Amino acid sequence: MDRTGHGTEVRRPSEGVFPLSQSHATPRAPRGLTTLGADLLLFAAAFIWGTGFVAQRLGSEHLGAFAFTGLRFTAGTLLLLPLLWFAPWPTHVDRATAQRATVRGGLLAGVIMLCAANVQQFGLASTTASNGAFITSLYVVFVPFLGLLARHRIGWPVWVGIVLAGIGLLLLGVEPDFTVNAGDPWVLACAVFWALHVAVVGVYSRDAEPIRLSLIQLGMTGVVALSIAGTRGEITAEAVDLAKWALLYGAVLPVAVAFTLQVIAQKKAPPTHTALILSLESVFGMASGIVLLGERPDLQKYVGATLMLAGVVVSQAIRPKPARRGMDGDRAIGIDETLESSRRDDATEAIAHDPQPR
Repeated sequence: MDRTGHGTEVRRPSEGVFPLSQSHATPRAPRGLTTLGADLLLFAAAFIWGTGFVAQRLGSEHLGAFAFTGLRFTAGTLLLLPLLWFAPWPTHVDRATAQRATVRGGLLAGVIMLCAANVQQFGLASTTASNGAFITSLYVVFVPFLGLLARHRIGWPVWVGIVLAGIGLLLLGVEPDFTVNAGDPWVLACAVFWALHVAVVGVYSRDAEPIRLSLIQLGMTGVVALSIAGTRGEITAEAVDLAKWALLYGAVLPVAVAFTLQVIAQKKAPPTHTALILSLESVFGMASGIVLLGERPDLQKYVGATLMLAGVVVSQAIRPKPARRGMDGDRAIGIDETLESSRRDDATEAIAHDPQPR
């Protein structure tokens, strides 16, 4: 960042709400990877993360939240360790700065991930995979909404997205007799935690090495959750055996494989492509719940899910035209509109560059 002579920090418009790492801080994309190829990798990641809700739902029948989260994140972290071979340190800052940002960012993001993952897993024990997938996807809408805490303006597409998602949430979560699934409020809290997680990663990833940062938070989530589960007596050989296929799927595919796919794809896919394609995770989550778990959403829930997806897409895809003003026929873009557009772009990019299993 630039600083004035009076020691006042000056934020460039391109830094937006969530400053991001430089593009050379992550492994290079394979040669020959096209934008279409990257988009297909993202579709695969979205499919894996969506179907992962089924694994979590099945796992919750045999293991407590801390046990299931601890086992799958610890195993997933071990599977991802070979990625360190392809993780050069950033070159735009000195090594000490990069290491400091990586460790601090990884630990803080790890605390939030620990809360998000366990709250989500606890909620999925008493709701459907369909509800869990769509409610979790609201984190995409919440990310730009966090800008209000920093007194940032929010453009009309975000407000429209919030309204659509809010109406959709009511239709999806509230039953005809005005009751809600016990797990839905927990999954909604998880979406707030994931939005905070995106914001934190966006801040620290400017100088951090992203692979190491991710491994720190994934490993921390797994080890701490596993420790808590051990002290609570949640882990037994019988329970692990009954949940072994859900654990295996949850560790290998959502944590390890989908993570790797996004790390590769995000080097070529535009941030908006990434954010929008990954929002299909909720669609795949509902579809897999219907096919694999026999869930039968009614028309009200389908309408609610559609509105929630529309809210996510509108908040990320639509870019309002900045107001132009000037004198003597000159056309100049107002600084407020420029900053607002930049912040929304950075929020989208923060989501796109936060490859975590949700």
